[in-house]
Order: sequence, then structure tokens, then C-alpha cells
Amino acid sequence: MRRHVLDGVRGLLFLLVLAASLYFINEMLMPKYILKNSTWPTTSSYNQFYQMENDSIDVLFFGSSVAVNSFSPQEIYNEYGIRSYNLGSEQQSIFLSYFWLKEALRFQSPQVVVLDTRYLFEIHGDSPVNTTEGLTRKCLDPMRWSEVKREAVSDLCAMDETQSEISYYLKNIRYHARWAELEEYDILRHETRYSGLKGYAPIASYGGDSYAPYEFAGDTEARQQPHEVMQVYLDKTVELCRDAGITLVLVSLPGNPMNDAYNNTLKEYAQDKGIDYCNMCETEIYASIGAVLPRENAIGHANLWGAIKTSRYVGGLLADRYQVAAVWDEQYEATKEYYDHIVKNCELTHITDMGEYLRVISDDGYTVFIAARDDATQGLSDEIKEGLKSLGLQTDLSGKYRWSYAAVISPENGVSESLTETKPASLNGSIRNQYTLYTVTSCGWTAGNTSSINIDGGEYCRNTRGLNFVIYDNSLMKVIDRVTFDTWGECGAAR
Repeated sequence: MRRHVLDGVRGLLFLLVLAASLYFINEMLMPKYILKNSTWPTTSSYNQFYQMENDSIDVLFFGSSVAVNSFSPQEIYNEYGIRSYNLGSEQQSIFLSYFWLKEALRFQSPQVVVLDTRYLFEIHGDSPVNTTEGLTRKCLDPMRWSEVKREAVSDLCAMDETQSEISYYLKNIRYHARWAELEEYDILRHETRYSGLKGYAPIASYGGDSYAPYEFAGDTEARQQPHEVMQVYLDKTVELCRDAGITLVLVSLPGNPMNDAYNNTLKEYAQDKGIDYCNMCETEIYASIGAVLPRENAIGHANLWGAIKTSRYVGGLLADRYQVAAVWDEQYEATKEYYDHIVKNCELTHITDMGEYLRVISDDGYTVFIAARDDATQGLSDEIKEGLKSLGLQTDLSGKYRWSYAAVISPENGVSESLTETKPASLNGSIRNQYTLYTVTSCGWTAGNTSSINIDGGEYCRNTRGLNFVIYDNSLMKVIDRVTFDTWGECGAAR
């Protein structure tokens, strides 16, 4: 009898260890998308959503990457005090938006849902759910297991016979080949749990010089046929919002495909369902957004400055038309500083004045790497010398024509410098508690006339004449800028 009990206990312990091992392996092998490695960091965005207090979000955004880049919850909160969250993802079809809305309603009771219409129409004709398998998994994998996810996987695999339900439960079936490419954040997963941007994804590059907004051409009969499955799940979305007492707003963002056929179809659908449709492609509405190209690109994948304009426009609609009230919330107050830091990162990549650049990078959030090539001294003004000194650098480069010079400025390790006349100057070390390794090498004219800034095996130095800078963001765990200031001449930036 006792032996049978012992055997039963051993069997139970074995099953528990097996289950825990399978869970750990599956979570480790699943790809992680964070700001370090992705323009659209769904892993950290969705993980952060689950950490929000229940019933603390009043507006939810859904849609494809254009929605992720256009709607900034922190900007909306900063301007209007409205609490929102962006649950969009890369190529998120209406099918996926529906299930994420259904999942979100397990935890939140929003007043308004804003849905991007881009993927209502056929984009991936070979896919029953109008998006790729990889991006479907990127959207669904971070969703917690519940009846909602079970239903989503079941519906997906019923429509797409190339996918199997079991591979969503046991992710090692799909991702077993990732053993060879696991990164630090696959194992130490605290880096994947935080998204201070609440689902928004910033883009720093400027846009094009012009955009032609949509003008009605007069064809009242034209219609654009929606994707059949997307139509079904849009109908489900309308019904879900109506049952929950939520105001649903459909939006078409600037840069979305737009003509009379698209516009007529969406306006007619909204009228039939008694919901609102906002066509931001229209001349009048686009003008109201007030984005000035190329810096404030609100078209397609909007950049940070375009997103600020779009978010403020939408925030005004939410406050005025939909009467969403301002609410003080520590969850949004606590991320103001993080958001400001992201804005600063984006601004940094466009600074061409060396004095201003030195002032901006004087920040404990950065590790600064410097390597001189050829000559880096002839163009140094007193202002620039003071700027370098304000970073904590002690070496006086005056008169060191074509010498080798390397420096690293780290809040963790302080300042390291190396200056030699005829030999390479080199610095080796680590940051982030030895998780990130670096080697900085500078060769002046007689030492080889080259420079290198290698971080975790990747070369980031521009390797051109002057002082080469590489800026590493310690919290994002990645390089956010690389530039050379030609300090032989007038300190102009060569990006």
C-alpha cells in the first residue's frame, strides 16, 4: 500500500517536472519581439497590456503596423489625459483584431474602440485570414491561453489547413530550430515584459516631400469588395462592441489604399451598422491633422513626429466628439519620462551640429563610444572642447594631429580613454553587467588610418575621417545612433 502511494507520488512529480520543462522550453523557443530587435515589438507590447490594472483603459486601438506607428497612447494621455492602449500589430488582419478585442474585454471595459480598416480588403490572397503565418503567430503567440485563444486557434486552423492547432500549444514543434539563435532576452525574459510606450512603435526617419490626399471623384456607384472572411469578423467586431456598449470607430489612415470605391464601401458599411467612419485620407481631415512633410510624416508608417500630430488629432476627437474624460493615472504618469527618452532618441538621429549633439548625449541612459580616424583635432573649437569635457573626457586633443584616440563613456564603468601618437589606441570591456561586450580601436594616420567600434560582434563605426560616435541605449539594449563629425574641418556631421 505504502509503495503504491510512493509510486503515485513519484509519477505525479515526474508529470509536474515534465510539464514545467515543456512550458519553459516552449516559452524560451518562442520568438521575442522587443524594441531591441523589431520595429513592431509585439511581445513587450502585449505583455505590458496584461500588466495594466483592470478597467483602467478607456480607448483601445487595433489594426496593422500603420496603426501601431500612428497612435501613441502616451502622447494622447500627455495632451488630453485620456487613457488608451495600442493593441495593433504588423499586418494584423480584422480576424486577429477581433480576437485581440475579445481578449482585451476580459480585462478592460473601454468606452471607444478604434479599428484600422487597411486589412478589411484583400492583401494576402493566398491566406484565408489575409496575413502570413509568421505574422499571425507574432500576434497570437503572446496572447494568454484562455477560451478566447483556443477559439482563435481553432477558427484559424479550420480555415487554413497548412497550420496545426498542436503547434500553437506546443510551440517547440514550430520553433525547434531556434536553439541555435537564442539570445539573452529569450532566457532572461524580464526585458520582454515592459513596453513603456503602451503598444506604440516609434519610427525616427523622415518621410517623403509630398502627399496627395483623397478627393471624391464623383463615382457614387464604385465599390471595393472586402475580403470575405474579414467581412465576417468585422461583423462580429461590430456585434461584440454593440453588446458591450462600446463605441466603434473605423479609420482609414493616410497612405492606406483610397479611392471612391474604398471610401463608398466603408461609408456605406458604417451607415448601415450605425457606427462612425473617419477617413483620414480625405483632404479636409488630413489638413486638420496638420502634419508638415517631410519631418512630420503621418503617411503609411508614420514617424514619431507624424504620430504626434495624428495622436493629438484623434485625442481631440475622443475628448470632444466621444466625451472620453481625462483621468489621472499613475500607470501613464510613470511612463512620461520613458516616452521623453524615446522622443530624444529619435531627435538625436537628425542632429548635425556637434555642440548640440554633445549636449544631448550627456545622458546616463547612454553609453558613448568614440573612435578617431585620420585627424580629429584641427577643427576642434573651444566650444567643442568644452562639450567633450562635459561628457567627462579628460584628454586634451589640442595639437594631437593625426594621433589615435578612443574613448568609452558609461554610467556603469565611468570614462575610459586611450591616446597614442603612432600606435593604435584600443579599449576593450563590457557594459550591462558583462552581458554586452565591446572593442573600440582608433588608428591615426601613421597607425593605419582606420577606426572600429565593435559591440557584441557587430561593427557600428562609420569609419570616416574625424571623431566617430556610436550611441548605445542601455535600457533598449541596442545602438540608436552612429555618426562621424569631421573634426579636421568645420565639425560637420557625416551620417
